[in-house]
Amino acid sequence: MRMGDPVRVVVVAIGGYAASYAKAMLDASPERGVAFVGAVDPYAQQSSLFPALREAGVPIFDDLGAFYATAAADLAVIASPIHRHVSQACVALEHGSGVLCEKPLAATIQDARRLADAAAAAGRPVAVGYQRSFSEAVGALKRDIIAGKLGRAKRLKSMVCWPRPVSYYARSHWAGRLKTDVGQWVLDSPVNNATAHFLHNMLYLLGPAPTQSASPVEIEAELYRAKPIESFDTGCLRVRVECGAELLFLTSHSTRDGRGPVWHYEFEHATIHHDKDSHEDLIVEFNDGSRVNYGDPEADHFNKLWQTVEAVRDGAQVDCPIEAALAQTLCVNGAHESMPEITPFAADAVRIDDNDGDPLTWMPGLADVFDACFDRGCLPSELGDIPWARPGKSIDLTGYEHYPSSGD
Repeated sequence: MRMGDPVRVVVVAIGGYAASYAKAMLDASPERGVAFVGAVDPYAQQSSLFPALREAGVPIFDDLGAFYATAAADLAVIASPIHRHVSQACVALEHGSGVLCEKPLAATIQDARRLADAAAAAGRPVAVGYQRSFSEAVGALKRDIIAGKLGRAKRLKSMVCWPRPVSYYARSHWAGRLKTDVGQWVLDSPVNNATAHFLHNMLYLLGPAPTQSASPVEIEAELYRAKPIESFDTGCLRVRVECGAELLFLTSHSTRDGRGPVWHYEFEHATIHHDKDSHEDLIVEFNDGSRVNYGDPEADHFNKLWQTVEAVRDGAQVDCPIEAALAQTLCVNGAHESMPEITPFAADAVRIDDNDGDPLTWMPGLADVFDACFDRGCLPSELGDIPWARPGKSIDLTGYEHYPSSGD
């Protein structure tokens, strides 16, 4: 692109969360220096933004190939379903576009590495939309961790319970699926979708460099489901990373009430506690009694978009490139290897609430189990008195290149 020209942006998918990208582009001020040159969505007319896009004169296409057949873009924002991320990002790269891919990067580590190879060959920036990794609060904290101000990382744990009713799984043909009808891996779950941010955040903060995440070397997972889906709606993961720290991640869509996210990160010289339910800011308490407030990690939601625009414009580095997102995909694949047969909660144990006509299936007592696990730093099977709990296998993630490890 020529100096002074606007960055031409195409947005792939404009329904659901993806609509927020299209809206950001429609609302972009002239100072952003962007041009909204196309939207791609075969179901565009179902989007609440369809009339606004038409009014603004934004061309709409059924698929990305059709867009590139008649137009060009400097940046493609890929916010489509999980199983389409890599193929669409590769098409964009082949046509000379940089990419902002919504999280997660991919369903499988082999697809994630295929995209990394395509990005390297194209020489174009690729950012992954874990928005907290683009926030000023998380960036400042990560710099201080790398500088050694908090000392050695010891134990990090995160818990988030976001109940999801029937409509959440009915919204698309891939929600709650392991594979699509034609055999594409999806591995949809809270760990790989709605709450993926909070596993990634632990890995990202422990990365040895600003644009890297910590390398997971071992994982144990307990995967459960209360809802009638293929995948799991409740995941409990213990991850050990290369620097020696242990990570605990507890997440579910099958509690009655929402909780969190709650973080508790323990370092040699400091502790980080963040509870979204009680306060917004990210606060570090040092062992000497001093405190540092890093601010709200949610405050800069669309830094991911505008930072990628600048990377396309002038070659600047993005905070969360492919190499920073690979670790989360690796953990998801390892979790499924750890418990390949997902454990269902007993049908007579779960409850179904009407929930204003949008039924919610939930597991009584699950939130209390999570609280106990969070407090003790353990998995449900390690509490010793939980009849439904089952341990997963320990999976070595060093050199892990393919999910499933035995091949497709």
